[in-house]
Amino acid sequence: MLKINKETLDHIEKQYPGIGETILYFEKATLPACSRCGSGDTAEAGVGLVGRSINVAAATTKFKLIANGPKPGKYFCNACNEFFN
Repeated sequence: MLKINKETLDHIEKQYPGIGETILYFEKATLPACSRCGSGDTAEAGVGLVGRSINVAAATTKFKLIANGPKPGKYFCNACNEFFN
């Protein structure tokens, strides 16, 4: 789910041209349900803290960013706060 408004999206698009397409990619992504609790509120997991990825994670619930790898799982459940594959 998108967590930012249009004005914020326009602002970060000026800083990171093309980031809107990346955010929409995650927004449209079909992700698996959590293998632990069954929730469909899941995200793709990413590693590394750079401005672009921080803004993508701040903009959508479908991308979970962690600072250092390795990733504890390919996906993250927003309901039970667990990583899974």
